[in-house]
Amino acid sequence: MCRINRLIRSAVMLAVIAVVTVVACGCGVDDIDISGYSDEQIVITGIDGTDDSEEIVNISQLKALDCTTVKTHSTSDKIGEVRATGPTLDTLLQQYGASQRDFSRIEIYGRDGYDIALSQKVIEENEIILAFGIDGEPLDDDSVPCRIIIPESDSAYWIRMVDRIKLIK
Repeated sequence: MCRINRLIRSAVMLAVIAVVTVVACGCGVDDIDISGYSDEQIVITGIDGTDDSEEIVNISQLKALDCTTVKTHSTSDKIGEVRATGPTLDTLLQQYGASQRDFSRIEIYGRDGYDIALSQKVIEENEIILAFGIDGEPLDDDSVPCRIIIPESDSAYWIRMVDRIKLIK
């Protein structure tokens, strides 16, 4: 009987720890209303390793993928803490038989003219989220169609208005 009681107590304790972890980490996926920008497109070039390849995905397609909601903050503290919702770049690339680690460089472009190139080290060591929602809300007009979030990184990588991603082998 003592052994059963210990097993029950252990199971209850594990359940409590799991619930506390989920609540504390902001786990789960926020349901974001993307109706205002669901048809906005992102052009992705180089998936097959050539400059000639081009895939176009819209935000509805991104939302239909396996998404995550991650609570994170920028290491530069310019933005503070955010809860980003969207698929990872790897999840999107899997649809085409690729992984972000297949590329030595990834260039990300925003409609506002801002762009950044991610080095192989950044690509290999980080999850890249294609966020269509921030803090449980749709993106504002100054951020659509998508925002790149690289958890626990400098906010210089957190590009808004992403409309083009170039993958380089």
